[in-house]
Formats: sequence, C-alpha cells, structure tokens
Amino acid sequence: MADLALLRPGRHGRADGAPGVVVTPITDIALAAISVRAGTEPVLAERMMAAIGVAPPARPACAMSGSAGLVWSGPGQWLALRRGLAGAARHCFAQDLAGVLGSAASVTEMTGSRSILRLSGPYARDALAKIVPVDLDEAAFPAGAAALTNGGYMPLQIWRLPADEPVFELACYRSYGDSLADAVLQAAREHGCEVLSAA
Repeated sequence: MADLALLRPGRHGRADGAPGVVVTPITDIALAAISVRAGTEPVLAERMMAAIGVAPPARPACAMSGSAGLVWSGPGQWLALRRGLAGAARHCFAQDLAGVLGSAASVTEMTGSRSILRLSGPYARDALAKIVPVDLDEAAFPAGAAALTNGGYMPLQIWRLPADEPVFELACYRSYGDSLADAVLQAAREHGCEVLSAA
C-alpha cells in the first residue's frame, strides 16, 4: 500500500538478538462503520451475532470471533472488520452487513479508508507506550481492550487482540499511514524491530 511505503520488510533499529517488536501491515481486511439507530440496541445485538458472531461491546473494547470482529468507536458506534478478504470481496462486506442489520443500524463502507498495523513481540507494549497517552498496563488495558486516542500527532484507534502475549492493532486515516509507520519504527528501534510483509 502506498500509504505505508516506509514499512520495508526486514530488520530496523537494533540488529542483534531476536526482534523485540514485530510490525505487520494489515491489508487483507474489510471495514465498515456501524451506528445503532435509536431504540434498536437489542435487535442490533441479535442481528450482529447472526452476521459475524459477536455482540457490539457497550464500552471501549473489541469483540472478535474468528476472522470477524467489532471495535468500539464511541457510544452506539463500532468498527466492523473481517479479515482474509481480497479484491471485490472486501468491498461487499459493508453491503452484506447492511442487508443483515436492516433498520437496526446505519452501515458505512470503510474498506481502504484506514491504515492498520499490528504490533507484537515482547516489547510491543513498551514501543506503543511511547506513542499513545494510554495506560497500557495489563490491569488497565487487558486483552480485548480498545481506545480512541491521539498518537504521533494523529487520531488513532487501538485495540488489543485476545492472545496470550500482548498483540495490539492501530488504525489511522489512510492519509496518515506513513506518519504512523514512522512513529512506530522510531518507537521500536531500540528494541529491534522486524517488519513483516503485509497480511
């Protein structure tokens, strides 16, 4: 993706030892913005379970089921995502979701509008803490947590995937993609950063 041109696969920063941070650009993903319509919360939850297997989180959190999930984006709003899609199939996600949710929600196509990076590795939390003013301690930001914040002078949406080790995903407007990549690389250099090919 042109907006992540700075993320060349390979080692960045400290070269010795195992990488402390692993960065993966996420490109095989379809996105849609969901907004609940007044009085339809129970219906939306039921239909969302049928559509992607999770109910909308009522607080800053993410809910994942296999390749699909919902990330809280504000009261009554979520970012819906489905991984593993390519080509035209990515752009059918929002349309298919709108068909299932019907009058319970407004659905907006978002595929291609965000740059998304995954941070993993033993120092992922330390690197991310340099970028965002969010308490990332295990007690404050456990698996499944999410937040809307600013980092590297840009608006960010971050969430932590369900995993034994901390794995974070960061989303920004696509036009900020290179700025996010630069911020992540600078924050991870001291730990040794391995950039993988896009997933």
